[in-house]
Amino acid sequence: MVSNDERALIRHCMDALRAGLPGFQTRRPQLEMIGAVANALACGRSEDDGGTRGRNFALCEAGTGTGKTIAASVPALVMAKSRGKRLVISSSTIALQHQYSTKDIPTLQRLLPIDFTFAVAKGRRRYACTAKLFAVLEDARQTTLGLDGEHGDSPVDCDEAEPVERTLRELIELAQAFEGNDWNGDRDELKRPVSDDTWEQLTTDRQGCSGNRCPQFARCPFYAARQRLKEVDLIIANHDLVLASLQMDGRGVLPDAADTFYIFDEGHSLVAKVVEQFAAKHALQGGIEWLRGLADCVRDIVLGLHLDHDLYRDARTSCKDLSADLDDLSRALDRTGAFDEKPVRRFKNGIIPDWTRTPGINILSRGQRLQSTVALVREQMFEKGGSEPTMVSRLVSELGYFASKLENLVDTWTLMLADDAEQESPNARWIERTGDGTSHDYLVCASPISGADKLRRLLWNRASAAIVTSATLESCGSFGPYMRQAGLSVFPEVRTLTVDSPFDYRNKAKLIIPPMRSDPKEAKAHTDEIVELLPRIIHSRGTLVLFASGKQMREVHARLPPELQEATLMQGSMPKMAMLTRHKSAIEGGGRSILFGLSSLAEGVDLPGEACTHVIVAKLPFSVPDSPLEEARSEWITSLGRSPFVEIVLPAASIRLQQAVGRLLRTVNDHGTVTILDRRIITKRWGAALLKGLPDFTILVGKAANDAIARTCAPGFCA
Repeated sequence: MVSNDERALIRHCMDALRAGLPGFQTRRPQLEMIGAVANALACGRSEDDGGTRGRNFALCEAGTGTGKTIAASVPALVMAKSRGKRLVISSSTIALQHQYSTKDIPTLQRLLPIDFTFAVAKGRRRYACTAKLFAVLEDARQTTLGLDGEHGDSPVDCDEAEPVERTLRELIELAQAFEGNDWNGDRDELKRPVSDDTWEQLTTDRQGCSGNRCPQFARCPFYAARQRLKEVDLIIANHDLVLASLQMDGRGVLPDAADTFYIFDEGHSLVAKVVEQFAAKHALQGGIEWLRGLADCVRDIVLGLHLDHDLYRDARTSCKDLSADLDDLSRALDRTGAFDEKPVRRFKNGIIPDWTRTPGINILSRGQRLQSTVALVREQMFEKGGSEPTMVSRLVSELGYFASKLENLVDTWTLMLADDAEQESPNARWIERTGDGTSHDYLVCASPISGADKLRRLLWNRASAAIVTSATLESCGSFGPYMRQAGLSVFPEVRTLTVDSPFDYRNKAKLIIPPMRSDPKEAKAHTDEIVELLPRIIHSRGTLVLFASGKQMREVHARLPPELQEATLMQGSMPKMAMLTRHKSAIEGGGRSILFGLSSLAEGVDLPGEACTHVIVAKLPFSVPDSPLEEARSEWITSLGRSPFVEIVLPAASIRLQQAVGRLLRTVNDHGTVTILDRRIITKRWGAALLKGLPDFTILVGKAANDAIARTCAPGFCA
């Protein structure tokens, strides 16, 4: 239960925001969300608690203009300070993380009557490895000297010298900035961005890091940032980093889950993120290449640091045997003919045949043995290379590159050979053929089908409390699909809240569903009817037309009347941001502009005011589950006697449709129309579920829709 003191402090915080933010007003829906968040966090689990039945979790669907950032952050800060918990706010993207760290949280820190500190958590690769920075700098200098010729009088190949010299200049600038305390090693803090190629030379991963044995450890940017995370009240992270840290079981960069309150913004993406985290793949022929490099790397380490020569002998033998296994499997795949018609071979029900399983067992066994050898090499490097710490640090980084490749190979075959009977859901397994007939490779791929059990084990069963918020947690008007996919359906008392939109959809927006003659499954007839109808219904200065098919979009565009075609900007004809800029400029200049786009224009695009007063959805955004992972997921649900359409396809279409119509009203002053050119939303039984998931539009169908079109018909195009 939220205490009286906690309630009073939350009210005091909201008073401070009203006083400090011009125009800020609290609304009833926002206050409801504040209450839901505070009540869930008040039920936070302690280490000695039993189960909470989900009372410590809240799902809050809150769209644009609801003030969800304040509604989640303010009570969370109060409750975390009061209950002695750390607070982690996690976003789905680096961009949103940046908004929190540079705008939202600093504003709260400045205005709230609460003293709190915060820091941003980032992955290791966002930071420079200072050991590599100075080693690469020295290598670049030597390379440049070499390009000048042994005696300085040899001709220089300008094509070769210029990129090297450019890289050297970048490295010198970075080193000087770091040495002069003008840069802290964080890539996002650079005054001038560096190329990806340059940055790749400067950063490392867990396998390539020497940790506290590195001579540069005392001024390592990553470990300095990690230490800072231990000291602050609030950590701003992203979903990938949170999930990776949870997998480390207390050894990650974030605080222990039992001591943490979590807020997951854009939490609808958590399910896909956790599936991505546990998926793995590796190339067969590509593996043979890096195994050759690994053997050479171990040889150089053993000789350079005078290590036990048996280590090189073991590594060379393991690399050779493992390469032979990979090549044998590649040749076996060539002989099967399984890839003659399609480049992907998915194993039905996740059951791999003996001709894959048998070599796979050998590959996994040899890979694990090689991992042990690499670990011994690494340990001996530190034991016997104490007098050469800089060399050891450089060699650890080089070895780490191959160790990461090896870890990925072992992870892939661990998933490929796992016993699915021990899991809640099976793994999807498939092999892809890449390249052409003369030069090709095979990708061995494995992925969990569901993220539900992973999220439950890693997060829900361990977190003190968690809030999940997004504009699209509900699908078809229900939280059920998300709760099932996220592993929350087993908790009977999870709190759910749909925050009412501040937008007056009923009076400011119409949903028109014309009586279409054609069914979208009849592609040609549907396209013909859209071409016929668009000139009649495009009357706004700012119109967004969303297609489910690039082919249909291009065909419709090609057949538009010249005056409409001239006003249309089609996705793919120019970069997305350039297209949006041109569109807004045309509207601001008093002209007309029409955007033709696909799914990426239906999400995260902000076109307020006259920039978009009409959204036209050409076809309901159903996707065909044709990727190996989606096929396997559908197969599994069918095997359980359930419907993939009901559980996967329809909820996904509902969310995409919500995102599409959400482009219309972006501020309380906006107005406009959504037109759906797909009759199935009213003729099919499942159409009602899609309508239930949409805002409270005034809906016009049949004769009413035709009358509305006639009233607003573009001049010269009325029937």
